[in-house]
Parts: sequence; C-alpha cells; structure tokens
Amino acid sequence: MKRIIALAALVFIIGINVAYYNTASLMYDKANIISFDNESVKLYEYDIRYKDVEYNIEKVKNILKSEYITI
Repeated sequence: MKRIIALAALVFIIGINVAYYNTASLMYDKANIISFDNESVKLYEYDIRYKDVEYNIEKVKNILKSEYITI
C-alpha cells in the first residue's frame, strides 16, 4: 500500500513539472523548473535569495536559546 501511494505521489509530481514546463514554454523562451545564479535560486517562478535565507536563520538563532541550535 505504501509503495502505491509513493508511486502515485511521484507520478503526480512529475505530471505537475511537465505541465508547468509545457505551459511556461509558451510564454517564455527559457522556461526552467529550477535555476541558480550568484544571488538566488529560482524554483518555478519563485526567487529564494541567499541573503534572505541568511537573515531568517540569524533571526531564528536570536529567538532560540543557544543550547537548542543545531543549524
């Protein structure tokens, strides 16, 4: 049963990626699912900037006590 659910989830994720790539390639010349550069990672159309990640990690470190940090 677990294998069927895992296989169905994998097929679903692959289907989403194929559908995204096919529809995005109609609008853009370069449709990428994931791309990297010096400042960010772009996943689909969402930018994850390295500086924002560092800022949020520092914010979490300041909130939590030092003995609980395992980052």
